[in-house]
Amino acid sequence: MRIFLLDDTFKGGNVYSLRKRDKMYLLRSLRLSRGDVFTAKDNDGNYYEARIADEETICLTPVSRPAESLTDTLSAFRGRIAPVHVYQGLCKGRKNEDIARMLTEAGVLSITFFSSRYTQEKNLSSHACERIKTIMREAVQQSGSETAVTDVRVIPFNQAVLEAGGKKIILHQSRLEKSLYLSQILEKTEKGETISLFIGSEGGFSDEECTFAIENGSDAAILPTNILRAETAGIFAVGAIENMLCP
Repeated sequence: MRIFLLDDTFKGGNVYSLRKRDKMYLLRSLRLSRGDVFTAKDNDGNYYEARIADEETICLTPVSRPAESLTDTLSAFRGRIAPVHVYQGLCKGRKNEDIARMLTEAGVLSITFFSSRYTQEKNLSSHACERIKTIMREAVQQSGSETAVTDVRVIPFNQAVLEAGGKKIILHQSRLEKSLYLSQILEKTEKGETISLFIGSEGGFSDEECTFAIENGSDAAILPTNILRAETAGIFAVGAIENMLCP
């Protein structure tokens, strides 16, 4: 199900003025025309039935869930996806863009990047942040994901652990004393319980970082698979979580 994201500047109302980029997406990419109805969502997560009034504006009517105004006939899962927040170690170059796109399409609730001992990059430029935000926005519109498209930020790993909520799971590249397979952790997790998933960068996590995470309520998890790249581990784990914890 495709969802049209209203611009950050939208503060409510029944009429929305289309920008050039909006027109290209709606009128050319999706080939919609005057009178067509589709689903829109604002920056606060509110949904609307959107109707094209003319080439410059759309009219908005609030709805509780997007299915009420669904016109997209593409095959897609119609239920609720397991609530997962991903905390991702900052990777090199444009890997962060690929990670953000894949996780957004998978339907995670949010993506937060962090710096840690082994992250080679310690921050993102303003240009890189805007590119990632744009990629996430496009992924939401294409997939219908409920991922929050907010300003991209990079925080220290310890801060990420302390601010994360729900069941915290940290993927580690080697077995720790208290580590379990991800499936074993999920077997003890209630469906609908919020997950905060920590994925390392190319260098993974240090033992000290894992210890800090465990001491602050995290479960250490390993995956029964081959060695995965940093940009692969997250989407692999999210897929496993969503399949095992689908409400």
